[in-house]
Amino acid sequence: MKEKILQAVSAGVGIVISFFCGLPPIIWVLLAVMTMDFITGIMVGVTGKSPNTEYGGLSSSAAFLGLAKKIIILIVVALAHLLDYAVATSSGIDFAAISGATCFWFVASEGISIIENAALMGVPIPDQIKQLLEVMRGKKNEEA
Repeated sequence: MKEKILQAVSAGVGIVISFFCGLPPIIWVLLAVMTMDFITGIMVGVTGKSPNTEYGGLSSSAAFLGLAKKIIILIVVALAHLLDYAVATSSGIDFAAISGATCFWFVASEGISIIENAALMGVPIPDQIKQLLEVMRGKKNEEA
């Protein structure tokens, strides 16, 4: 019985590892940047400077919301990959433009969030990056 459980667990681990080993490099970059953003977000909460809570502190609901957004990002990337697959299958051309562009956009978005978190913690940010953030914030406010 123990051997069958061990075999099932080993098969499951093998499937997960083979899935992750086959990911394109841009997905690894996206996962790394998403992790960095989550960690810096936690650090902002620990320092008491979070704009996501009334008191600026760490909040499990804010952290959960952040993780939920990151899961949605991965779902959107998966959708983009499926669209690439559909185009490639129907045309016979190796195609990854939609998923690549989607990943690059989310990498940029997460990168801006990391810079915002760093600024909230008092890390000096170059003026050019501050100006870019102001432009981005202005666009967000106009869309809302």
